[in-house]
Amino acid sequence: MLPGTMALERSAIPREFSDPRRFSRRFRTLLALVAVAAVSGPIGCVTAVANRPAATPAPLVAHHQDYAAVIAQSYLAGQPLPVPVARGLGADAGRAPADGPTFGDAPKPAAIPHTWLIPMGATVTTVPTGGTAHRTVETHRFLVGAASGPFVLIVPLVETSRGGPALGALPSLEPFVPDAGARSLDPLDWSAAYQTARPPDSVTERVGEWARAYVGDDRRQLLEITGDPRTGVEYVGLGTWKLAGDPTVGGLFTRADGDAATHVELALVAAKDPKVTTRIGFDLLVRHATEPLPEIVAWGPAGSALTLRAFENATPVTVDDAGRPVDATTSTTSAAGAMATAEAGDAG
Repeated sequence: MLPGTMALERSAIPREFSDPRRFSRRFRTLLALVAVAAVSGPIGCVTAVANRPAATPAPLVAHHQDYAAVIAQSYLAGQPLPVPVARGLGADAGRAPADGPTFGDAPKPAAIPHTWLIPMGATVTTVPTGGTAHRTVETHRFLVGAASGPFVLIVPLVETSRGGPALGALPSLEPFVPDAGARSLDPLDWSAAYQTARPPDSVTERVGEWARAYVGDDRRQLLEITGDPRTGVEYVGLGTWKLAGDPTVGGLFTRADGDAATHVELALVAAKDPKVTTRIGFDLLVRHATEPLPEIVAWGPAGSALTLRAFENATPVTVDDAGRPVDATTSTTSAAGAMATAEAGDAG
């Protein structure tokens, strides 16, 4: 210890608490912080709950495109409908009888003359049936070609309590009105869901050959493009339409089974009336996409790339009594039979 200094008294009490005024000020500050935390906690929780974004319901998607196509083809061909019908609808589904009524037998529905059928997409809505229950209604539209000009066939489907489809109301026919803004619509592509690549030139050229053969109903060329090795089958095109320009080919992606798929946009002009134009989209299933001569083995409406099966568009060749091939008067009749057979096979 230095001379002239005095030892300081040590205390276990901290200096800030040894002064009553300093202790009171510190206590009030601490109490205020605790009060703010106690109040802001519930408010913050309430604010977080209030600002939580509302859950966006998943978009409704049509699941019965195949059934709708079979119904449309059967309806136009005057054939029995392959699905149940809603209560109050007869088996003829409002179609005119082909012949006069006979005793004890219901008249067969008359066929509606046509040459081709193109899916135009579907809208999906839900209808409440009491409480929290609801039914899903799919309204499918088809563009139908006829000698007098194209028209639109509307097929409404409703899901039954077991989830299967049924014809919910009478199909209806409407005149086809070209959409003046169709060319400005954004094309559908699979790049939003899958990693796609630019298709090689061989695929682009092959798609162009397919488009010209399909639109022009060149059945021999379509058979060659598919590479279908079977005999007694053919591939029916549209006919009565012309291709306006080259098709637009989207990105190419590979499915789990190794086959490639892509989306294609076609601009069409009616052969008999150049003023009638439309734009349609197809998904194509491609095999040997990296080889010089790829094969386009299946096609379907936009969005069907994952469910396409090789050679599913084939139809049996129509023959006469002598076994000679003849042109069918209704090109989609045999397709309806093939699709109905396929559906029956899947169900079994």
